[in-house]
Amino acid sequence: MDLSGGLSTDTALELLSDARRRELLMALLERDLRDDGDARLPVENLAESGGRDLELRLHHSHLPKLESTGVVDWRRNANEIRTGRRFDELRPLLRLLRDHPDVLPGDRP
Repeated sequence: MDLSGGLSTDTALELLSDARRRELLMALLERDLRDDGDARLPVENLAESGGRDLELRLHHSHLPKLESTGVVDWRRNANEIRTGRRFDELRPLLRLLRDHPDVLPGDRP
């Protein structure tokens, strides 16, 4: 992935294509809005509802994918994530999803 330009539409939609990543990014968006841009989320809080399987997927799939695109800054030593240098590029899509759940297709089991 070329990090010199902006996130492509395909990359942004791919990042949002997984329900767990969307939940994580929405939680980070809400925390970012409350904390004036210094959002931090403990990774263990993200995994507590999904058990060990979710924890493994976070550590081996979701967080590396989000970190490699610059959307999150994963601080492994502190076991937390923060908004990354590219988070603002996803912010409009995240707000759209948050603000219009009634007109957008919902998640289906």
